[in-house]
Amino acid sequence: MSGRETMDEQWSRAPRYWDARPGTGPWEQAGGADSGAGPGSRAGSGPTAWTPSSPSARPYPRFEPPAAPGAPRVPGPPPCGPPARVGSAVAALVGAVLTLAFPIVFLVIGEPLLFLLMNIPGIVFGVMGLTKTADPAEVERHIGYTWACTLTYIALVVIIVSLMFAPVGTA
Repeated sequence: MSGRETMDEQWSRAPRYWDARPGTGPWEQAGGADSGAGPGSRAGSGPTAWTPSSPSARPYPRFEPPAAPGAPRVPGPPPCGPPARVGSAVAALVGAVLTLAFPIVFLVIGEPLLFLLMNIPGIVFGVMGLTKTADPAEVERHIGYTWACTLTYIALVVIIVSLMFAPVGTA
């Protein structure tokens, strides 16, 4: 061995989580008894030396809550917390509701007609996204619609305000 070899050339690379095939755990990735062993360790020792005899063997039992008598058997623990993407739907709805500040500003600066310009479609899509939590695809679609309406509304307000306060001879 010359002095110019790198660490990668001296030892084999330890198995990584994302290199494993789907459905395997880190205990099943070990390619051999000395796989992932560091320098100076013996074969059959170290943290990756143990491998179970069957793929279904786990180092710990899976938690299954006790079922009521006569109840259908459902694998795994019951879901806890809100459904997926509810936080994003709430954030989109809050963003749409915050755009209600613009009509108030228009009313304060003396433009009562522009007070009627509100982001009602964005608010409606945000509320619909929160009411359809059983269908994740529908929630995603309504989140996108809410943000599209909100960003379009903000762009429209910026254009109107820039035209309102532009010098007289430029518009």
